[in-house]
Amino acid sequence: MKHHKSTHASGDPAVSNPFQSALNGPMAEAMGRGASTFGRSVSTLQQEGMRFMTRRLEQNVKAIEQFGACKSLPDLLSAQQRWFAEMTRAYSEELARCGELMTEVLHENGGRAGNGHEENKSDSPHRADVREH
Repeated sequence: MKHHKSTHASGDPAVSNPFQSALNGPMAEAMGRGASTFGRSVSTLQQEGMRFMTRRLEQNVKAIEQFGACKSLPDLLSAQQRWFAEMTRAYSEELARCGELMTEVLHENGGRAGNGHEENKSDSPHRADVREH
């Protein structure tokens, strides 16, 4: 019994392996953009997290000093309520801010993917109007 040679087989590996040719083109570019977006996302969240946690630690130290200055139980409870309300507000705003930052990173990547040009940004992807908590 004779084996027939495939008519589409050639010496070119891209032609003989269509999956490899698909991975070498647009798929590889998309994976590269995804990895780049992931890296920027992690970096952005790390920077924002450090900024936020530093600010919260400063606020907590101030609250502890206020707790120590309280002369009565009602004063202490009032100070704790103020601290808790401020902390809740700050965490809520930070969660919204992280969502905004990730949306910006994704939009940046969408713009780069659309025009095929990489922007060279040396500054942080954070917005210019950084809010303090």
